[in-house]
Amino acid sequence: MSHAAIMIAGYDPGYLRITEFHVRRELATGRVPFVIDATAISGAGVDSFDRPTLKRFGLDYPGHDLRSRMAALGVEVLDLPTYLDANWKQPLDTEHEEVLAIAVQSALITYFRTDLPDRGRRLVKKTAENLTHEGRGVYRGFRAIFAADPDITIAYVPNGRFPHQKMAYVAASDAGLAMLHFEKGETSNGSYLQDHAPQNRLATQGAVEPLLAHLSTAEVDTVADSWLSRRAPSADSSNEFAALWAKDLPEELRHLSSGGRKVAGFFTSSQDEFQFLGPEWQLHEWKDQFAAFHAVLLQLEQQGYTCYLRVHPNLATKAQDCFERERAGIRWLAEQHPDLLVIWHDDLANTYSLLDITDAVVVWDSTVGLEASARGLPVWTMATSRYGLVADLHEVLSQQQLETDGVTAWTVNAHAAKRFIAYLVLRDAQMDPDFQTWIPWDESNPPLGAKVAGALAAGGIPYPSEAVKSQLDVYRHRSLKSNLRHLRGH
Repeated sequence: MSHAAIMIAGYDPGYLRITEFHVRRELATGRVPFVIDATAISGAGVDSFDRPTLKRFGLDYPGHDLRSRMAALGVEVLDLPTYLDANWKQPLDTEHEEVLAIAVQSALITYFRTDLPDRGRRLVKKTAENLTHEGRGVYRGFRAIFAADPDITIAYVPNGRFPHQKMAYVAASDAGLAMLHFEKGETSNGSYLQDHAPQNRLATQGAVEPLLAHLSTAEVDTVADSWLSRRAPSADSSNEFAALWAKDLPEELRHLSSGGRKVAGFFTSSQDEFQFLGPEWQLHEWKDQFAAFHAVLLQLEQQGYTCYLRVHPNLATKAQDCFERERAGIRWLAEQHPDLLVIWHDDLANTYSLLDITDAVVVWDSTVGLEASARGLPVWTMATSRYGLVADLHEVLSQQQLETDGVTAWTVNAHAAKRFIAYLVLRDAQMDPDFQTWIPWDESNPPLGAKVAGALAAGGIPYPSEAVKSQLDVYRHRSLKSNLRHLRGH
């Protein structure tokens, strides 16, 4: 009988729920699943709620009952450290160390919320060392487990970007096992489950047509339109930033398109998130998104477009150094183009209402490009995107390409973008909505201790001080008006 190894690298209740779901699926197939708990050697945080704080309030942490829950299913939990010897922190071979180094840098960018993590800072340097040790330990521990149990034929690994995830994947690949990556899905009860990581741009887009081949155009559009409607501002919008936006555009923005003027919208992205996802994401030759936008602005302004720049709302979440660099880039762009209307990250303007008055869209690689294309708007992406090979848009990756191709609007096949959207939804494995939660308190009315503990572990940041700083930065980087609106909940 074949076995399946399912990795746990953190006690986030959402991931625990997904892990149990896949454990149950494996049991239903007749394979014997093992859960490998790698949290003991984690180089970063493993919880969504600070455990010491929960303990002070007399609360259990999510996952405290992991072993008893798995035992009730007849599933064994393997503790990774028991498979490691005293030399587990020693470097791997050169090839594996290079893979690990990329994953460590990617994790640092996320944890410290900046495109340029300063390893001169003691905390950053310490985290990098811990993450490196974690990756080496995971690789060695997984290889030892696979060697001890030759009946393991498949491994489940969350995501695939951070060191523990990447090195678990490498270990499984080196052992010749089949691989499945899991992640939170597009819907609340969905779980991404594919044989490639969610950030694998080429494999993701290559999987679209096989999945949708049996569906009609109308069926695809129905799925996509439902996803698009959930993104719009509402009490339960799937867009986390929609709560900060006003329902309607202010008068001065509605007038952008008056008199029959053509309007082009430029939307910034978080460039740091894609810097260390591999060479397939780094095909552009632009210095940065602001240099790319500047080049396109010159052409669109000559064509008579009225142009605005919508700054991504998540700029407020960045560390101070990253925030300052991005703001400087925006101000530089505005100086080069005095007629460019800058709509800042904390402006109440509704992005979707902006699209209603927009004739063309330019993005770096953000999701709004996909949404705009699904509306039938011409879209130019200045960097590679996760949807650019499926949606009907133009990728402009260099100055030379821009000069050769120009920027001329075309009649867009909106259905192409909707095919990618439908794929995002339909690729997910669906969990039962009533599937048992891993949060050991009333989710609809969390106690004070849970709220405090959540604040001290925000974003999976490994240090409470950095987690608190991340939340304070959000308020520091937004206007008083925007903060008051957020605090009022509308």
